[in-house]
Amino acid sequence: MSKKLLKTCALAIVGIGVLTASAGVANAQSGSRLCGWVAVETAVKIGLLYEARQNDASYTKQCDTAISEFEDEIKKDAQLSAMTWTKIRKKSCEHVGKLGLAYTQSSGNLKNDICNKMEAKKPYKVLKQGNAATTFTKL
Repeated sequence: MSKKLLKTCALAIVGIGVLTASAGVANAQSGSRLCGWVAVETAVKIGLLYEARQNDASYTKQCDTAISEFEDEIKKDAQLSAMTWTKIRKKSCEHVGKLGLAYTQSSGNLKNDICNKMEAKKPYKVLKQGNAATTFTKL
C-alpha cells in the first residue's frame, strides 16, 4: 500500500457526493480480519479498510501498516480529519459491517460480512450513503 494510493483515497472520499463505484468480485475467505478506520456520520458511513489474512506471517505488520497509512492520510485532509473515526484492528468482517457499512443484497436484505465484496490484501474505500447500496472501491 503506497502513500500515493492512500492520498488518492482521501481525495476520492472528499467528493462523496458523486458515487460511481460498484461492488467488485467477491474473494473473501475464512480467516480474514479487517484493519483501518471507520467514520459513521449521520448520512455517511466510510471505511478505509484493508483485509488481512490471519494465517500470514506478516498479519500483524500488514494490519498496523494499513492503520498507520490510512491515519496519516486522514490527518492531512481537513474534511476527513473533522470526522469522528474509529480504529479497526483485526476485527471480523461481520463486526465492521454492523458498524453501518453493511451492503444491500438484491433481495433488499442487509448483509454484514463485507469481506464478501472485498479481496484479501488490498486496501478499500467502503462507502454507504443513506439508504443507497454500499460501494466498494479497491484502491
